[in-house]
Amino acid sequence: MVDGTKEKYRIPEGTQTGTKFTIKNKGFKSVNGNYQGDFVFTVQVQVPKRLSKEQRDLLVELAKTMNEQPPVKKRGIFG
Repeated sequence: MVDGTKEKYRIPEGTQTGTKFTIKNKGFKSVNGNYQGDFVFTVQVQVPKRLSKEQRDLLVELAKTMNEQPPVKKRGIFG
């Protein structure tokens, strides 16, 4: 936190990149010191850039169980 303390926060499953969360009263104090602001943070999900064939196959199988289309591997500038 901004004051050097640590705070635990549970990120819900399925949270997407760019989602913002707020922890009340854990931000900076106001200039006149009457109140403490909120701490707002944005989630950045890191996706692996390179997968082995086995890892890719596992993700395709997972997508099928979730009724989602597996990613299409594009080739060249026009797909």
